[in-house]
Amino acid sequence: MDRRKRTLRWAIALFVLGLLLLTYLSATIQSLALPKVAVKEPTMGSLDLSVNEDAYLQPAYSAPLTPLGNWKVTGVYAKKGDRVKQGDPLLTFDPAETERALEDDRTRYEQQKIRLSQLVAALKPLLRDGSDAASIERQKQDIETQKLDMAIAARKIDDLEKQIRDGRILRAPFDGVVTSLSAEEGITASQGQQVCIVASDASGYELQIAASGDAASALQIGREAEVVVDEQDFRQLTGKIASITNASEQGGASGNGGDTGGKTITIDVAGTGLSPGLKATVFIRQESGKPGLKLPASALRTDDGGSYVFTVTVKEGLLGSSYFAKKTYVETGGENEDTVVIKSGLMPAERIVTDTSEPLSDGDRVRLE
Repeated sequence: MDRRKRTLRWAIALFVLGLLLLTYLSATIQSLALPKVAVKEPTMGSLDLSVNEDAYLQPAYSAPLTPLGNWKVTGVYAKKGDRVKQGDPLLTFDPAETERALEDDRTRYEQQKIRLSQLVAALKPLLRDGSDAASIERQKQDIETQKLDMAIAARKIDDLEKQIRDGRILRAPFDGVVTSLSAEEGITASQGQQVCIVASDASGYELQIAASGDAASALQIGREAEVVVDEQDFRQLTGKIASITNASEQGGASGNGGDTGGKTITIDVAGTGLSPGLKATVFIRQESGKPGLKLPASALRTDDGGSYVFTVTVKEGLLGSSYFAKKTYVETGGENEDTVVIKSGLMPAERIVTDTSEPLSDGDRVRLE
């Protein structure tokens, strides 16, 4: 009898154990079908709003150079990319056409001198013979008019002589780099036609980079920037923000022409041996003014009610813990490309869903990675 009771107790115990095991296995299998989520607790701190962009050095000032006449190029003494000193010859010209015009003007000036002598000579008998005052006055006026015409002619001759003297050799106006050269020996360049551009070393160089969002809003004119120039040996320089303009003002707007919040940042850079076109990396270190709870930007979602995140709540049961997704609306602060600051709506220890295997709804049961 006792043996039968023991056997019965064992059977009941095994049956109960089997039920518990089956229930556990069923719950485990069911949990495997639940959405899998990655969670992270928010961290307290300031938002990194640093700007890190690549750009190319451009001269802050370049001088376009033109010939002083319609002259043939007789010599080319520089090429694009050459570094030049002030006064170095870049091009030479044959001013033959202007020299012919100068000789013609000199000849006409000599003719005017002869005409002036004739007018002066004609005045003498009028004065000697006591001619009427009107005739004498007209003769004097003719002499003064001739003198004025000769003064104009003399100035024109001086201008042509200076044009030939200064323009025969096109020289570098300052120390710098030749950034463009569009003339060849033997061609005729027109007066005012741009044949060469020289970038000034003294004016320094500048970089233009793009920034948007809170990072762009935090930038200020005069703030220093780290500039690393990509040469054979990387060189670190210090630049300063010279201007901040809307990207749309420089043709950088999106297709609809509206203000997208993008900014074009111009940074002045000074240093020896720099050249136009050198690649450089710009780094401007900055943080948001007020610290807050920081989350990955991927955790933030929006709907008609505003911005929200999914937090994970836990319920304890006989078979262990169960996890549920809860839609939690939040007030956001600043953000950068990968991080957003939460101003209100969250507690520091809450677990936030940063990634999920499938779309979630409020109250869904989930499993943690």
